[in-house]
Amino acid sequence: MTILKYISLSVLLIGLLTIASCKDDSDPAPSAIEEQLTALLNGGSNWVLSNDGVTKDGFDVTGQFTGFKLTIGNKTYTTENGLSPVWETSGIWDFQNDNPNLVLRDGDTSITLSLSGGNLTMTFMADGASTGGRTKSISGEYEFHLVGE
Repeated sequence: MTILKYISLSVLLIGLLTIASCKDDSDPAPSAIEEQLTALLNGGSNWVLSNDGVTKDGFDVTGQFTGFKLTIGNKTYTTENGLSPVWETSGIWDFQNDNPNLVLRDGDTSITLSLSGGNLTMTFMADGASTGGRTKSISGEYEFHLVGE
């Protein structure tokens, strides 16, 4: 009977040690920042204007951005037909204050993001240079409505 107790106790102890030594091999869930970055990268495809186009201070200015394309990389971007200084042809960006819906572009332009169902809306203030009538007329609040290409 004593031998049976030792065998049972040994099997139980080995079983407990085996369970205790197992570690969870599953990857941790991605953070909100990581999920947003993946969505913004858009599988390497461009973002192009949706039917809602572009507004500046509430007025439709889509015609000024015909052929606009935005390619977002990991902390970089490139554009076509971005109408400088609204969008430069290339630059850098990063999430602002670890907020997945707030981006700082080129160190001085804060952009609010809304991304849902493959539609990306970017809202930001653009400031023209201090001289030249045309450049001053570019200043204002822009809202770009984009879809994946």
